[in-house]
Amino acid sequence: MFKEALIVGLVLMFTKFFDWYGNTMFQRPIFCVSILGALLGHPVEGIMLAAELELVFLGNVSLGGVMPSDFTMGSLFGAAFALLLGKDVATAITLALPLAALGTLLYSCMKVAVTSLVPRFEKTIRDKNISAFKRLWVLQFCCFELCYFLLGFICILVGTEAVKAFIEMLPAWVQASMTVASTMLPALGMALLMKSLWSKENCPYYFLGFALGAFFFYRNVTGVSIAEGAATVSASSVKILSLVQISFIGAVIAALIIFAELRRIKDQAAKPAADTTLDESEDFFND
Repeated sequence: MFKEALIVGLVLMFTKFFDWYGNTMFQRPIFCVSILGALLGHPVEGIMLAAELELVFLGNVSLGGVMPSDFTMGSLFGAAFALLLGKDVATAITLALPLAALGTLLYSCMKVAVTSLVPRFEKTIRDKNISAFKRLWVLQFCCFELCYFLLGFICILVGTEAVKAFIEMLPAWVQASMTVASTMLPALGMALLMKSLWSKENCPYYFLGFALGAFFFYRNVTGVSIAEGAATVSASSVKILSLVQISFIGAVIAALIIFAELRRIKDQAAKPAADTTLDESEDFFND
């Protein structure tokens, strides 16, 4: 377990490093969890967990002064515990959400400590002591990175068995609820993102994507057989679209044409007013 704890600590540390130096998107679950899964020897499971956790935290953004949950730390810990304990996506998501909220609290405490160093930075600037400024900056940066490394290392090294015992003591109905929640939360993350991006001009593209994904990879149910109390569904690929599917795609294309035409009419209506204003200003300066 020492090796696994070291890997999680290093991945968490480097993730926060790239998050510090610009917005590299390396902190997104789709990247960091995939890399973590590969380093832990579970590349396929890591990619699957990364995709699920990315959907959960897809709409997690910082608005104004509101701090978002630390989805990076939550996703890494949730995925790490799930991979090391051989659990499924439901366990990873269930652990990731509260740990992400806890990560926000931890980050806020670190920001308080870093902010307290501002007077010392200002003093070095007033004294024009550039070397002292650089040493102080490197020191607080190394302490920031070291805290995350120790957090990842110690939590995995000490807490894996505790998390395993906690999950095993959960009753069956709670684990079933976790499974239901894990299938619902990705849709909730997508809904949060669409709430901020949705507009009537963009909605045809959403339905066009749905049509391309649902209709062209559609499998038609050809029959159902029951054996030993279990139902088996047989299906086959459909190469020809039905009239309903063609009509759906046609309606999407018609909506795209209509919105493009309305946008063109709106631009043409606004253009003469802009030209008139320009002419009046030119006449004013010519006088």
